[in-house]
Formats: sequence, C-alpha cells, structure tokens
Amino acid sequence: MLSSLRIQNLALVEDLSLAWGPGFTVLTGETGAGKSLLVDALSLLVGARGDAELVRHGAERATVEAVVEGRFEVWQAFLQERGLPEEQPVVLRREVGPGRSRAWINGASCALADLREAGRFWMRLTSQHDHQSLLGEDRHLALIDEVLGLEPRLDSQAVAVRAAEAALKARRRSEAERGRRLEELAEALADLEKLNPRPGEWAQLKADREPLRHAVHLEQAFREAAEALAEGLPKVELAHKALARAVGHWPDAAPDQDRLRSAALELEDLLALAQDQALRWAGAGADRIEVMEARLALYERLARRHRCEPEELPARAQALREEQRCLLAGDASVKELEAVLAKVAETYRAAAEALHGQRGEAIPRLEAEVQKRLARLGMKGARLQLRLALAEEAGSPVEQGGRPVRVAAQGFSALAIWIEPNPGEGFRPLARIASGGELSRLMLALVGAGLALGAGVRDGLTLVLDEVDAGLGGETALAVGKAVAELGRAHQVLAVTHLAQVAARADRHGCLHKETEGGRTRSALGWVEGEARTRELARLLSGHPDRIEALDHARVLLEG
Repeated sequence: MLSSLRIQNLALVEDLSLAWGPGFTVLTGETGAGKSLLVDALSLLVGARGDAELVRHGAERATVEAVVEGRFEVWQAFLQERGLPEEQPVVLRREVGPGRSRAWINGASCALADLREAGRFWMRLTSQHDHQSLLGEDRHLALIDEVLGLEPRLDSQAVAVRAAEAALKARRRSEAERGRRLEELAEALADLEKLNPRPGEWAQLKADREPLRHAVHLEQAFREAAEALAEGLPKVELAHKALARAVGHWPDAAPDQDRLRSAALELEDLLALAQDQALRWAGAGADRIEVMEARLALYERLARRHRCEPEELPARAQALREEQRCLLAGDASVKELEAVLAKVAETYRAAAEALHGQRGEAIPRLEAEVQKRLARLGMKGARLQLRLALAEEAGSPVEQGGRPVRVAAQGFSALAIWIEPNPGEGFRPLARIASGGELSRLMLALVGAGLALGAGVRDGLTLVLDEVDAGLGGETALAVGKAVAELGRAHQVLAVTHLAQVAARADRHGCLHKETEGGRTRSALGWVEGEARTRELARLLSGHPDRIEALDHARVLLEG
C-alpha cells in the first residue's frame, strides 16, 4: 500500500508531498489543474517511459518518490534476488531529465525493468491511455489468473523440463560438434569470468561514475573549506576566551559563552569533515575512475559480443555455464536422458493440466459476473468471452492431447479476451474494438467480479483509476461510484474523476487547483471535507459551487 508520495518539478507540480491512507481516495479539480500529473507520477514509479518534456520549466530533473508498505515477505524475495537493500517500508524513486532517466529502490540504483517487476507487488493502473494489460493478448492470462486469485507455481517443473531437454540435446550432438562447442564455451566463459559480472553491478557502476568525474573539483572545494575553517577557528576561540573573562565580571553572559563554545566545537567537527572529504576525493581521482571506465568498457564489449544488454551479462554467463556443464556430463546414455526427460515432462504436464482445469472451471462464473457488472456500468448488452485454449509450441517435449504445448511457469494455457459491445455485432478481439472508457469499465468489472467470487487480486494493492467514468452520467455514474467504493473496501484505491456521483462515495477527497506566484503557475492539492466538499461536488455537478440546487444535490449524494 502506498503510504506517501512526493513529486518535484513535474510539469505544473513544483513540490508536492502527499500522505495516503487506506480505502477510496478521490481527486477532482478543474481541467489542467494537474490531476493527470499524479497518475503520470505513479506511472513513472512502475517503469513507464520518462519524457524530458515532463520536467518543469527551469528545473534540471523531475523527481518522484514513494513509500510503499505491507507484504514485505514478497518484497524481501524480490530485493534479495536483485541484490537490493532489504529494508522496509520500501522506498521507490525515479528521476527524469535530459538523457537517460534513473531509478532507485531503497536507495540503490536499479533498472527500469526492476521497477516494472516491482510494480506487480503493489500497484495496478488503469486509465484512458494505459490499458497494456487488456490490449496485449500475451498479458490476458496473467490478468485473469490474478482476478481469479490463481497463482501458478510451475516454475520448478518448467525449469526441470528445460534442463532435461538441454541435457538430452547436448548428449545427442556428435563428438566433433560437442568438442567444438566446448571450445567456444570455454573461450566465451574465460572472457566473462575475467569480468565476473554481478547482478545490478552495471547500473551501480554508472551511478557511481558521475561523482568521480568531478573528483578534482570536489577535492578543491573541500580543501578550500578546510583552509577557511582552519583560519577562522582561532578567532572563534579568542572570542570564547574574551567572553570567559566577561563572565568573571558579569555571570549573565554565561549562556552566550556556552553558545560560542558549542559553535567552536561544531566548527572543529566541520573542519575534520572537510579535511577527510578532501583526502577522500584526492584518492578517488584519475586512478579509480580509470578502473571504473575500463570495467564499464569491458561490460559493453562483452555485451556486443554476446548480443545482449550489459545488465544481462550475469544471466548470460550462467546460461553458458549450464550448457558447458551439460556437455561435460555427456557420459550419461541417450536412453537414460530420454527417461529423465519423459519423467519431468509428465510431472509438468500433470501440474499444468490441473491448473488448466482450474481456469476452465472458474471462467464461466467469472464471465457471468463480469457481464452483470458491465450492464450496471453503462455497457448493457455487452457480452464477454474468455477464450481458453492450449498454447502450442512446436518441438516441445511436452504433449497434451497429442499436441506439443508450451513449457512455462504459467502452464500451457493460452487465453484471449473477446467482447461483443452491442448485441448482434459478433465477438471480436478486445483490442480491436473497445474504447478507452470501455476498457476502464471492463477492468473495473473484472476486479470487482473477482472480489464477488471470493477470489480477487491480492490484498494490499494500490489501484489507480484514471477517469474510468469518462463519458458517463446519471444512473451509470452512480453504479461506477458504487463499484469503485466496493474496491476501496478491499484495496487502497486512488481515482481521478470529473463526476460528483463517483467523488461522493470516496473516503477522502482531494481537490487540485492552480495557483500563480511570482509569475509562475503551479499545482496545489487540498483535502476537502464538510461544507468545502459539498461545494466541490456542486461545482462538479453544475460548474457553480454556490448554486443552491447543485448544493442540495451534492448533499443527497453524500448521504447516499
């Protein structure tokens, strides 16, 4: 769950700090006040592409930082795997500016891919412009599994099949080919072992290199500071002695003498610090940065040789070692290896078949529940099909029903979402016909249906809904508000809306507005309650916060 968010220099937002609570939080405000910027900021924290045009005019970089709490057992495994600090609550940070954007988790530099992977643990974002999980058929299976509360656990079985398959293929190579490949592997691994790449090291080296480039300037600055402090400290000590004499004649001056003594001690500490930093940066000069640049250059050279990204070299080295191990273990007979592969393939097939059956059993109930909810959300007559099939994979060692099927952690299921928005039009793939508003409401219906069926996405998630009510009104808007409030009872929900019917159901109401000072415009947010909230709802209803009939309508919505 998101507990706090700070945004600096992001378009109209100069410096905004927000504390979030559980339940349903709504954000409203006039067009252009910055509501979408909050969604953009949260998108950056889950690895969305950063555009330098987002940076506020006159600033060098835009920064977004969030504190995320809860479910630390999941976070801990993730952090441990990537060599990141295992601290809680988890602090996520993203900077965007000219050139490459940067990211950190718990203060350690990380790749954007790490932020994207981490996003699965704490946030789901659905907006008019971001429906990747619905538009990409390759993501439909994972989405429906999450809605149904299914957690595929076939990682070890899939790995066992691939390892047995690799061992068998390696053994079947001719001895000449096997010998040639072993020579290639030895040569490739010799270079990689000289580098000895570690997970996360590439990103850390790039982050550490920047201050080292300025080592000479840092040394000079700290040395000058130390010299100035050394010159000034004796004068402060003389002043202290003078006050000591004054205290002998006038005791009331004792507090001033104590303050001066504290100042002298602080200056002594600063002097020692400046001297230490000057020595540090003197020793961190050309030699260290030369070593770092050489290591970065080696990373880039080996990445080109192995046709991968520098940060992928540790995984590449592990894959080559595994292939080498399989080739060297060539004393096992082909029949023995075929038997091993058949055994692990059947173990995987049985587990994947059971998972496929669970999906098939749950999908009809989910389809029916989603269709009921779509009708209430303004899509009356819309029908949904979750088309479950086998994901075929040519050459796979695993067969289901006589067909070779995919070997993967999520099993051999394939799933596509098809929809008929209006009766009689026929079903077509979702990505081809659904509008942004329909996609938002479908996501709302799916998550709500999962909760209604006693499954649903994991507890503790932050659900960000950006204008899921676009183009709606009347009873449909009331239904959307009720649906979002229902989600807020199980998750932390943040919704951006223009509809009073939705805003009135929230536990907390934030109102964004623009203010101008010194010729610059910036976004500001205030939490509204009581009469101020009633006036904001009246503004959403009529455009006039003081209109009597709008105020009466707003009070009715709040009471409902």
